[in-house]
Amino acid sequence: MGFLLGIPMNIIEVLVVTLSWSLIIYLMYYFYQKQEVKPKIWKVCIALLGGFFTLDFNFPILNTLIKMPILPLGVWMLYWYASSREGAWDKYRRFAWLGFSANFIFIAAIILSIFLHSAAYPKSNISTYIAHYEEAVIIQLHPSAAEVVFDKESFDLLLPSFEEEQLDAVDWYNDMLFLESHERVELFPYYLSGTTPKWGSGLLIMIYVEKDGKGVLIDSVDKQRYFRSHESLLKGGNNE
Repeated sequence: MGFLLGIPMNIIEVLVVTLSWSLIIYLMYYFYQKQEVKPKIWKVCIALLGGFFTLDFNFPILNTLIKMPILPLGVWMLYWYASSREGAWDKYRRFAWLGFSANFIFIAAIILSIFLHSAAYPKSNISTYIAHYEEAVIIQLHPSAAEVVFDKESFDLLLPSFEEEQLDAVDWYNDMLFLESHERVELFPYYLSGTTPKWGSGLLIMIYVEKDGKGVLIDSVDKQRYFRSHESLLKGGNNE
């Protein structure tokens, strides 16, 4: 989640996590009301948060690392502490187990947010990544890059024509590994700056433009995607 200024916010993740916490707080309130002997609120909160402490098994789902709790360490510690105090375990065990169960609520929330995010922000559409480009500029990254500028008027027309394609990266990587820098022809010598993805997507990306101006490489945290059009989005150099 991006709560910090300047960091894109994943609005779907924010909503799902907020709903998850709302459910947990409601269950805590429900259990509290069911207690005949009301425990102290601050102790209830500690028991709840203590239940979050677990030994986890980590595994990836859809490019996201999931922490599956397998041992309720926090519940055990609370039991050990409360067992020597008469009636303490009966008062707080529900809240400790609620904390442990909340881990599964958050796992379900994360998986749900992944599917909702994919539906709201389709990754196969370049407009998801380049939604606003009024201030876009081209930055030359390699000596072989020509003096070009971003052609906004052409890009307005070209945007619907961009389609995701498979990038033949073998030769590209081989050149990067085995050729000297002066022998190497940089496939993506330009960086497209000043663009923003769709609002609320929370996508952190870098955008590289192919030397002919027709291909765009979207570099995100989890994957690289290559889009190509039939015309160049650059103006100047040999692209006119």
